[in-house]
Amino acid sequence: QEECSETRTVNQVEVSVYFFRSTAMARYFLIAISALLAGQALAVSPEELESFFYSPSGLDMSRAQAQSLAVQEAPVLTQCGVTISYLKELWSVLYSPSAFDWPRSDGQTKLLPLAKQRLDPSQLKAMYGALYSASSVDLPKSECSSRSIELVKYRSEPDQVKALFAVLYSSPFNLGRTDAQKQTLELAAAGCDPTALKASYTASRDLDAATSSAVRANLNGEARRYAKDGKAYSVSDFQQHYSYDYMREWMAAPLEKRVANDGMAYSASEFRMHYTSSWESYWHAALDATQLRIAEDGKTYSIEDFVQYYKDSWQQKWSQAPEVPCKECQGKQEAVLV
Repeated sequence: QEECSETRTVNQVEVSVYFFRSTAMARYFLIAISALLAGQALAVSPEELESFFYSPSGLDMSRAQAQSLAVQEAPVLTQCGVTISYLKELWSVLYSPSAFDWPRSDGQTKLLPLAKQRLDPSQLKAMYGALYSASSVDLPKSECSSRSIELVKYRSEPDQVKALFAVLYSSPFNLGRTDAQKQTLELAAAGCDPTALKASYTASRDLDAATSSAVRANLNGEARRYAKDGKAYSVSDFQQHYSYDYMREWMAAPLEKRVANDGMAYSASEFRMHYTSSWESYWHAALDATQLRIAEDGKTYSIEDFVQYYKDSWQQKWSQAPEVPCKECQGKQEAVLV
């Protein structure tokens, strides 16, 4: 009787695993067929993922672990437009001793959540360099990884980070290194024009007033973020509505994005980093992107949908959710501005 019970339990586990894999694969194929019918390229296959997860140059998992994770993650990664080349590029930044220098165990748990939010590997590497370099912000190595990820999620610009620290650590601010580092991280996440910050502080000697002015001046006031009501507003609007509490609300608000010539969605700072001096004309001509993310039920929703369902907590839920190409995006998988 005990032997029969054990056999039944083993069979139930096998059936459960089979059902899980079958369900995940069915979902992957439905997504793949939809992409093909829409004329879009497929992002990543379970076979490619398994090979990368198993490879010693990848996550170096066991064959069984690699296969199970690949089947589980292929549907979501495909929805997010994640390619195997992108995964490899991201992993090279996270694992490289010259960049994040993560242990392989961290990669096994943290790589895919970052990939699902399509963080730019080159920007992560550049941001890490700006924060870690002794000639720049000079943060402790233990802080650089998490801070780099945080700032890249805000689409902060590495060059602006360097400039902010240089301004805050010199006259007329003359902040100590620790205070200058702290202020740099906060202002870079908010988006702050270093030149305007110095000019305003020189005139007023009021750091709060100078900060408010310089945040308004950043990107010539073009950047907008989505407030609790799900609508996009400029930082001037946030300051007028929330007064002294504007910075907390601004930092919690997701960035507005617009569709560039390559059919992909980018923030205002990303437009400036690519188009440099002519970025505003491209920004003004671009369509607003209807951003989409995958909610806890596995389905794709817009910001409007998140607002209706999650109410005042929608911004937090949105920040944690996997990102998929916007409604107006053309389905191209490699994000390269042209």
